[in-house]
Amino acid sequence: MAQRDSEVTKRNILNAVGRVLERDGFRGLGINAVAKEAKVGKPLIYRYFGGMPQLLEEFGKDADFWLGLDDMLAEADRETGGVHPESFSENLRLVLIIYARILRSRPMLQEVLASELTAPTEMVQPLATARRDRAREALLDFMGDIEWPQDFDASATFAILLAGVQYLTLRGRVSEHYWGVPLKTDEDWARFEQAIGRIADLAFASTQEA
Repeated sequence: MAQRDSEVTKRNILNAVGRVLERDGFRGLGINAVAKEAKVGKPLIYRYFGGMPQLLEEFGKDADFWLGLDDMLAEADRETGGVHPESFSENLRLVLIIYARILRSRPMLQEVLASELTAPTEMVQPLATARRDRAREALLDFMGDIEWPQDFDASATFAILLAGVQYLTLRGRVSEHYWGVPLKTDEDWARFEQAIGRIADLAFASTQEA
């Protein structure tokens, strides 16, 4: 019974981390805030987790807001009708589009991404590491046996496009437009999706054919 109670308490504390993070961001996150949210004493958090870095590391392992393979496959099926593309360029186009959609629907993930550039390293690092590991694993699993091109730096090209998707999503949190293009509605983002497809074709398909 004691073991079960401790697991329930740990889960309560981890859930409290998520609520504080989503409501107040990293600037409002700390042992005091988590203890107050979870309605437990600070010594209990230190006893179970050791401190804030360890608590965030444990939270990152279990977080359900990360980008995962199941999320990508479900959104890909909605986009393609269940027909998975075979070429590298088509896969990368699809990955960028579905990533944008998933990211736009997850404020917590947006908060982690935004805080990676502004919050103290010791606070963000555990979640940043978990995010990168989960996202990279999901991408590679999604691509399956499709090989990355060897005739140019596809990884750097993809990183630039991915960074653009992330920036525009985060920009949409604080601004209605970017470069005169609206950022708020699904219709607004349909324009970006079309542009992403065009750039992916030019960057990947055309280069591979050359």
